[in-house]
Amino acid sequence: MTRPPAGNVLEMKISHRQWTNAFKEAFAVLTMASAGDVVCIVGPSRAGKSRLIHELRRQLENGNAFTETGLLPVICVEAVNAGPNGAFSTKAFTLRLLEAVRHPMLSMDGDDALTLTAANKIERSTESILRQALERALKHRGVRYLFIDEAQHVRYASKQSQAPCAVMDSWKCLAQTAGLVLVVVGAYPILEVLRNSPHMLGRKKQIHLSRYGAAEEEILEFAKICRAFEQAMGDSVLSNLLVSHTQYLHERTCGCIGLLKSWLKHALTLAHLNDCQLDLRLLEQTMMSDSDLLEISKEIAEGERLLYSSPRSPSKIVTSSPAAPKKPVGKPFNRNPKRYEKGNRSGGGGAV
Repeated sequence: MTRPPAGNVLEMKISHRQWTNAFKEAFAVLTMASAGDVVCIVGPSRAGKSRLIHELRRQLENGNAFTETGLLPVICVEAVNAGPNGAFSTKAFTLRLLEAVRHPMLSMDGDDALTLTAANKIERSTESILRQALERALKHRGVRYLFIDEAQHVRYASKQSQAPCAVMDSWKCLAQTAGLVLVVVGAYPILEVLRNSPHMLGRKKQIHLSRYGAAEEEILEFAKICRAFEQAMGDSVLSNLLVSHTQYLHERTCGCIGLLKSWLKHALTLAHLNDCQLDLRLLEQTMMSDSDLLEISKEIAEGERLLYSSPRSPSKIVTSSPAAPKKPVGKPFNRNPKRYEKGNRSGGGGAV
């Protein structure tokens, strides 16, 4: 019996409809974007956003070889919350950017005195100095696109409510100063941060890498993906198992291909351990718990609500011109004329 390794399922790259549409839209938007623009790519967890970044980077670099040109038209950095107690550190992130742009200070290897001196100097440098070095390095390397993956981690920037918005505005300013296009990629929680950053909203272009919904057309597309996985697994899975349970697989993954792929890998691993074919029993044994599925469903529902709803009701959106300020009537320092009631004048006029 032919049984491919379980890892082969996870490594499969299926260019399904939702991913392909998001890629085409993102590539078109990025090629037409101007310096200082912000492109936001959002979607549920395990939807294929990291792979999308990889393919966009490959297309936008257009065969550039750093060893020959010394240029880096595209750099990608993950927004890791590497600060104390899991906080997002802006200084640590700036250092990661400097490393990605291959700044000489962060390219030294070894334990010689020069390297240690440079490391101590970087450690003592203020964030403002590092920011200036970063801006110069981005221009020197000819960076055109800056991808920030897992951008939702800025939520952990500080306990102050406006801290994540301040980080976003800082990134926008960096894009303008360095003359590049900022590409913010993340899960749905990033939408709430963006909504609270009006300066970012004014230059933002949004692309949604969506899941497969419950509409009949999307279920049919999901079934095609199930069939592709089933064909890849060969004799390791019962014939027609995945296609015949498309609805069940869709409901237990919220229509997310990454969750489906992870589920199948787990089930296929147990099938290999038990020297049997993947069947419905193994799918049920390895499916996500109801509580986990509920939390993922809540995040998706909230994200789609933020994505497709206006931050303000139409009645509150200002469309008219601002009212002109009222000009003062009368001369300055002169009391306005006033009619007094009969018998109520001050200074005389009383009864005789």
